[in-house]
Amino acid sequence: MSIRLTSSARAIALVGLASAALAGCGGGIKPVAGSDVPASSSKPLGRGVVDQAREPYYKCIRAAGLPVVKVGRTPAEGLQVGALPAGPTIAFAPSPGSAEGEQMTGQAQGAEVIGAALLYVHQAPDAELAKIEDCLDQGVTG
Repeated sequence: MSIRLTSSARAIALVGLASAALAGCGGGIKPVAGSDVPASSSKPLGRGVVDQAREPYYKCIRAAGLPVVKVGRTPAEGLQVGALPAGPTIAFAPSPGSAEGEQMTGQAQGAEVIGAALLYVHQAPDAELAKIEDCLDQGVTG
């Protein structure tokens, strides 16, 4: 006794077999729970690059002859050029997009965004700001 399938039944069976075969073709690397980093790799996924290194900016501003100190406990926190209330303050966001987001949402009111840096100019003279902006501009694209 043989069973004859209609053309629509054959098509449904074929689609079912194809989907079952494709279901087994998933990637072998599963992400760590709560992150975008695969368990077998420490490289972040996506295009973003996190810019948290204030050291090159610190060195550049010092080389420009301006008094600068590191503020905060982590390398991403910031720099103070000169003394407050006149001296500019530089804070660093995790990425250029984060810095722009902070400015747009009002979390960084009065700050000039240069890459991942948020420059609060306070009452600094234009000549000093030009040197600081040149240093913060290094490596910024776009």
